[in-house]
Amino acid sequence: MQLQSLSTFLGLTTLTLTISINPGFSQDNASAQPNKVTFFCQEIFDPASGEKVPATIAWVPERQGHIRFIGWKSEYFAKSGWTPQKRCQEVSKKFQKFQESGRLENLTTGKNNSSPVVCAVANDEQSCNGDNQLFTLKNNADPELVLEQLVNIVEGKSSEPLWQSSGNRKYLNVRKYLQNAPVVNIKK
Repeated sequence: MQLQSLSTFLGLTTLTLTISINPGFSQDNASAQPNKVTFFCQEIFDPASGEKVPATIAWVPERQGHIRFIGWKSEYFAKSGWTPQKRCQEVSKKFQKFQESGRLENLTTGKNNSSPVVCAVANDEQSCNGDNQLFTLKNNADPELVLEQLVNIVEGKSSEPLWQSSGNRKYLNVRKYLQNAPVVNIKK
């Protein structure tokens, strides 16, 4: 009887150690996949407001660091159920989905139902549509300014231009952004 109890105890201990050493992937644990760029939502400190805000973060294995992509502070969409936290979680999932499918080469802007949107496109011949939309902006927002703000984060960090243009549409190369944006500390 004692041998059976000891065997059960050792089996459960081994299982517990295996789960602890090899945790499953979650959005809050980007380091669980250290060899892939991984997007997730996590609260970070915003020095401007003095509060924690949800942010779309990217784990970049080549840099062994995290890049803050978007801080979600606006309550503009909250009346329709899209709180900053919910937008962060859903958009972070979209970034990850597009990354995994190889469609997150560039970000560009467009319109969907007359609202400005930011989209993920594989090349500068593509434009925004319902299948590649990452998120909607406020109706009065300037979508070009949103992309420019992302580029401003890395200005001076690289001599290579991050913009690609095709006609009047601008594109932000995501790979170059991830290589050049400042690494942030995302302590919990």
